[in-house]
Amino acid sequence: MDNPLNHLSGSEWLYWTNSLYPTSFPPDVTHPLRKKHGAIKPPELMAEIISFFTKEGELVLDPFAGVGSTLLGAALVRRRAVGIELNAEWIRVFQEITTNFSIGEKGIIRGKSGREIKGFIRQGDCLEELKKIPAGQVAAIITDPPYGCRHRVAFREETNFAMYNPGEKKDLGNAAGFDEYLALMAIFAQEAFRILLPRRYLVILIGDRYANGEYYPLSAKVAQVMQQAGFKWKGMRIWWNQATQRPLRPYAVKRCYVSNITHQNILIFRKG
Repeated sequence: MDNPLNHLSGSEWLYWTNSLYPTSFPPDVTHPLRKKHGAIKPPELMAEIISFFTKEGELVLDPFAGVGSTLLGAALVRRRAVGIELNAEWIRVFQEITTNFSIGEKGIIRGKSGREIKGFIRQGDCLEELKKIPAGQVAAIITDPPYGCRHRVAFREETNFAMYNPGEKKDLGNAAGFDEYLALMAIFAQEAFRILLPRRYLVILIGDRYANGEYYPLSAKVAQVMQQAGFKWKGMRIWWNQATQRPLRPYAVKRCYVSNITHQNILIFRKG
């Protein structure tokens, strides 16, 4: 049977459809550099996602690139990758990685003895930069957007907020509230839909939140915004990063139930 999407076997494809997705990737050699950002994903995780939604040589875009974890994942599995990032410091970190590391037989290695890490991150506001990309040019959009509006107030002692750009209105993480955040994500959704190839995928890694004393299903809210832009919501994987599991916090113990949100959701959308 022809497989137009990826290079996986039937059994590999079936395994990847499991809605539960626990991983335990240890920190790689680039982690000391990338962790400055405060909200990073394992390149191996991104490589697995990219491997399902693309074939070798196809173009992957990360509009919220940060320090380039998606681009590193793409390099691991021989995909082309481009990112967009608002903060020049995170682009500098990615450039330092591409200068001093390469791809070895078992992953990213220090030095240049392996395969070159290719990829490019353009500095700018992705809501504007996406408009410059011609329609139907990208095989997959795989991204981990900011979703921390109000998070820095409720969880200021638990999170490294270096990923935020204080006072920068173009940073979605600085949105005044979830309504404003979702309005900005709607603009992103329209451009993402336009530049994707037909029947290809947008993958968003995002977490839920608490707001005003209630659980706020941010993932579902974002999914609705993507659907309104024309995407079909094809499913969700619940990602549990066991390698960096933080201790459970005693939220409202003996007073009321408050969930420790220890997972993130991988939302999967298709154009057409």
